[in-house]
Amino acid sequence: MTITDQQLDTALCRRVLVAGGGVMGQGIARLMAGANMAVTLMDTRDIIAPHPAVHVVRQPPLDNVPDLVIEAVFEDRAVKRSVYEQIEVAYKGAPVVATNTSGLPLDELAEGLRFPGRFLAMHFFMPADLFPMIEVVRGSRTEDAAVAVAVCAVKKSGREPVLLERPINGYLINRLQHSILHEAYHLIEDGIASAEMIDKVAKRLLGPRMCITGLLEQKDIAGLEMHAQAQRSIVPTLSHTGVPTALLQDMVARGDVGIRSGKGFYQWQAGDADTVPVAANERLKRLLRFLDDNQ
Repeated sequence: MTITDQQLDTALCRRVLVAGGGVMGQGIARLMAGANMAVTLMDTRDIIAPHPAVHVVRQPPLDNVPDLVIEAVFEDRAVKRSVYEQIEVAYKGAPVVATNTSGLPLDELAEGLRFPGRFLAMHFFMPADLFPMIEVVRGSRTEDAAVAVAVCAVKKSGREPVLLERPINGYLINRLQHSILHEAYHLIEDGIASAEMIDKVAKRLLGPRMCITGLLEQKDIAGLEMHAQAQRSIVPTLSHTGVPTALLQDMVARGDVGIRSGKGFYQWQAGDADTVPVAANERLKRLLRFLDDNQ
């Protein structure tokens, strides 16, 4: 289903409830409020509103039924399902309910819902209020009307929807990303390349080229004959383990979880957790502006 800007009814997505006041939930609320949608942020904790127009609550507001509920709580089935039950009891299927899960199977999350036709995924990327695209993923029982509400919210917030017509674990972006990362971890494990070298190649070679010609357009430009020949040689030698990489799983088990713990693939200094992400986001903003100006 394709929804054009001419077909878009902005009345579909005037009121948004974001469930989960963590970093992702706050970013989503900030994005939607900045687009003049009426946004309520729900969390069990006392949190500061991430935008002057965002109203913070602990329970679903019964006097202000949302058009769209975006769930952005922990990646835990039980926690997410408790949110869905709370929303369905409060609103009886009136709003569309969208999960922001990045890895849990969409149809599994929909099991047991009273209104599965109103359920889908809206996958935002970190930081949620910065990236120009948002995945909208239809579940097996999602109605067209529910997709229209989600697409409305994405377009009204000034973002482009990446619409997937069938549920697939990881959706589009994460499947591409994890395919690359799985091979990168294999190269590190086998002592073939360092984390620093892999990142340098990604930043200086893969990144710039993909910014201009993507993955597939570049192959058309170069010619598919050579690409097909290279695939016959390289693909059989890739790391097709079918299981999570021990290197990464062992790091997390040790507590080496990245910048917050001071060690991940890199050694981090005290204070980096506060300054490095901010600096990275500023560089990303400049890059996105440059790309927008030079398309």
